[in-house]
Amino acid sequence: MNIDAKIVPVNRKSAGNQRVNEPLGEAYSAYWNWWLDHFARQAETRFPDVYEKCSLRDDHGKDTLSRIGMLNDARGCGVIFDLARALGRPAGFDVISHLLTSAPSVSALVQRWSGVLALQSSIRFQESCPRQEFIVADQHNSLVLSPYKVRPANQKPFGPAMLAGVATGTLESAGAHIQGIWSITRGGASYPIYRFGTFLGDQIDFDSDILIVLSEETTGLKSDVGLVPPARSLSFGHLLNSQSGARGNRLLVRVVGSLERSEGEHPGLMSTAAELGLSPRSLSRRLTEAGLGYARLVRFVRLRKATRLLASGNCCLDDVAYQASYSDRHHMSRDFRMMAQVTPAGLRELLAR
Repeated sequence: MNIDAKIVPVNRKSAGNQRVNEPLGEAYSAYWNWWLDHFARQAETRFPDVYEKCSLRDDHGKDTLSRIGMLNDARGCGVIFDLARALGRPAGFDVISHLLTSAPSVSALVQRWSGVLALQSSIRFQESCPRQEFIVADQHNSLVLSPYKVRPANQKPFGPAMLAGVATGTLESAGAHIQGIWSITRGGASYPIYRFGTFLGDQIDFDSDILIVLSEETTGLKSDVGLVPPARSLSFGHLLNSQSGARGNRLLVRVVGSLERSEGEHPGLMSTAAELGLSPRSLSRRLTEAGLGYARLVRFVRLRKATRLLASGNCCLDDVAYQASYSDRHHMSRDFRMMAQVTPAGLRELLAR
């Protein structure tokens, strides 16, 4: 197989630009920081021998990335890839994750993946980036991951293997068949890193792109609702702290339900508390105990509600802004850029694919 023949050349001049290392928005950070903590806890459960000498009381033991790094140092990138593949994409709302995992078909997923890269580049670089700055998906259902453009994958040795593992597990769980995964180096050379269910090699270069080649047997996904059922892909459970338990979940459901029912200007803490039969002070205290802040939760609910409306494709942006409780479409656009580094209009176009 001549993998190089399937690749569009990449202009990597921007790879050294510090702006490529910026987080991809508040929603992205909240989702994936939770996923990393979930990964670390799973690693400690499955590989107790690696952590038996680590005390969670010291700073090294408390840091999530350091805990994952311990597994990488002890067992290598192959174990990181395999665990990330097993965990796949957990439940939780993030605009980009929802955009990709709600794709109704493999071809739609490929188109959305390519489109969101171009859309985000125009926002992150404050200019219209040439298409050749990215390896783009081709007609053979190939997806590209660029670890050097994504935090925290560009900060730790295990990052690229973890990123590839998450994508592989999510695709496989939806019925996609992975023919192989290739690493494309700065000079354009390619070598396999995953074949026949096995991770190959000890490391993936940070500056390499990761090309996931889907088998020709993959003609569609298991269902017409995307890679992850909507109820799971749109949940806010990842915003809760790990100690909140069932009580925190019940509170979250009640508050989110109240906020979802609002239109126009979003209700303040006082009106939401009154609807729930609580005092503002009591509601604020309970949210804090669950790891939530009222203003932050409002931003997430508005973002999710607007994303759902944009997915319907039937609303103009002014109507979406009103129904999602933004003050106007410009306020909505600023929030989308800050939280997901996409624009509402651009997201609506991508969701239509």
